Amino acid sequence: MDTPAPVSAPAAAAAAPRRSARLTAAYATLLFLIIVGAKWAQFDRFGSPMPDWDQWDAEGIELLGPWLDRDNFPSHLFHHHNEHRVVLTKLQNLALVIGGGQWDARVEASANALLHTALAVAFWVAGRRWLAPFCHAPLFLVTIALFALPLAWQNLLGGFHSQQYWLLGLSFIVLTTLPFSGPRQPRWWLGAFSAVLVLGSMGSGFLAAFVAALVVGWRIFRGDATLRDSWPTLAVAALAVGIGVFTRVEVEWHADMKAKSVHDFVFSILHSLQWPLRDRHGAAAVLWAPWTLVAWHLIRAPRGSDLRVPQAIAALGLWVLAQIAATAYARGAGADYPASRYMDTLGFGALANALALGWWLSQSAPLRRRLLGGLLALAWLWTLGAGLQRITRDSWIIELPDAKKYYTKAEGHMRRYLATNDPKFLAYPDIPYPSAETLIDRLAHRGVRRLMPVPLRAPLVLAPASDAGAGFVANSAIGVNLVDPPRAGLTPAIPPLDYTASFGSYGPGGLAAAAHWRSAPLTLQLGGWLRFETAGDLGLPGAKVALELRDAATDRVVAEVRPSKVPGDTWRSAYVRAPHAPFVVVARDDDPAAWLAFSGPMEMSDVSYFVMRTVKQGVLIAVLAALATFILVLGVWIRAGGGKPRPDGNAL
Repeated sequence: MDTPAPVSAPAAAAAAPRRSARLTAAYATLLFLIIVGAKWAQFDRFGSPMPDWDQWDAEGIELLGPWLDRDNFPSHLFHHHNEHRVVLTKLQNLALVIGGGQWDARVEASANALLHTALAVAFWVAGRRWLAPFCHAPLFLVTIALFALPLAWQNLLGGFHSQQYWLLGLSFIVLTTLPFSGPRQPRWWLGAFSAVLVLGSMGSGFLAAFVAALVVGWRIFRGDATLRDSWPTLAVAALAVGIGVFTRVEVEWHADMKAKSVHDFVFSILHSLQWPLRDRHGAAAVLWAPWTLVAWHLIRAPRGSDLRVPQAIAALGLWVLAQIAATAYARGAGADYPASRYMDTLGFGALANALALGWWLSQSAPLRRRLLGGLLALAWLWTLGAGLQRITRDSWIIELPDAKKYYTKAEGHMRRYLATNDPKFLAYPDIPYPSAETLIDRLAHRGVRRLMPVPLRAPLVLAPASDAGAGFVANSAIGVNLVDPPRAGLTPAIPPLDYTASFGSYGPGGLAAAAHWRSAPLTLQLGGWLRFETAGDLGLPGAKVALELRDAATDRVVAEVRPSKVPGDTWRSAYVRAPHAPFVVVARDDDPAAWLAFSGPMEMSDVSYFVMRTVKQGVLIAVLAALATFILVLGVWIRAGGGKPRPDGNAL
């Protein structure tokens, strides 16, 4: 047998970067799947497809209506929403509506999760390049904690909240590219484009260019860059800041939210700096100590040093401080603690401090400094962990369950109104808009109304055919006294549907001997999928009951409607592919020991159905990715000789 030739040292050295790049890509992919899976799982449990609050104005009136009516769409696209021009969010959600066929907040929130998770991966990949290998695993875990946990649950559940993620992601690109490159490099053009594009995220988007200009100015002052080479960057930054300031909007209905005193302003900032801990002002000193050390190092560093990495880290933290100050000014009345929707920005700041801490620990230093750095790392991790534990506990126990209760009630009110057009069904506090009258006006737009998602949209009306058959009884409990509603065709134990008619084979004397029913032909608007509500023994092995879709012309069975579990005395949704041609609904109950009930179907687009099914697998995606990460780490460890250091630094 031939003996393999030994690998030469130059060949091994050439292979090391490729191996490191493959590992980075693998870890980044797994990190992405862990975080996005966790986000999808949490939305699936607590979220809703229902458009909510700001969406009815910013998307319904200023986006979808003008698009459908061809009513001066560009003007509406750039029209401000409160103090912001959320152009990117509008364009993203318009693309999702056009591509998906429905105005579905679940689709929007799922796409938002992809944006935020991409930012998390970008942070970790930057840390893998900037920090020593022993920092990679802790940074991986901290990134998961800051991005996968429901810290900013309002952004997690809100389909309209992508502006937060566009602001964070584009600002990250600006701060890590624009100050450290020139017009001859593609990354400079990426940073310059992002500096302009981020103006369409939120009102504070210009702060990215402002901080980038400060970094460039500092580099020129130190001699790390020249004005001759940096003037294009300064010009782009000045342009972006000028546009941002010139187009800035003040709205009178938010005037009461501004800080009313120096006390409000200062303590609003302090409460944000001490995040995620509350009532612990000293936590701010610990949590921002890593960034402070890096900033101090930059001030004291001798000229001629290569400081691009610490300067980038300092820029990220400085941008967060600028955002905190802007929020304290605009929303600082009463000096309250930051609302959930601002916590993704504060998480950005925490991760910037994690990078700062990792960079500080990565530098060669005397033993005393390394010991002090280790103590700071322990204090920082303990403080961050204690705060995240409290916020996560409150989110899971209080905020998210309360949000789910609100969504459930609001969906019911909306569903009944859309099925009946009766304003009394919106005369409740739990509706997805502050004013019932204004919400009714928003829903008066026929094009917008046709875009409503499941479970809000009105079901298709099932009219009996001329030869409908007998045995199935129609029941309608819409708008009746729900203390003792009618249950025609239903068992005494099942609650009747309160937004649409149902048809059931359970007779006044109990189970019917036989029942058959056929609808008049139906034609669909969306195609895609149909959702039926079913009850009884549909799907029970051996039961002679069936719910079918038949071709209206040939009477050929094109689909069978079956829920994932036998419903019994509850309503269970059953999804089926929508026929392409006109069809009829046929119900059969030929079993004297069984019964069946069903509603008219709701139309659901392919995209909405796919996203619904995908987010339901969020837990599985996250768990499998976490398991794969463990296996990969174990494999790298074994290949490295059980923990022996490797020259290429290939470890998590």
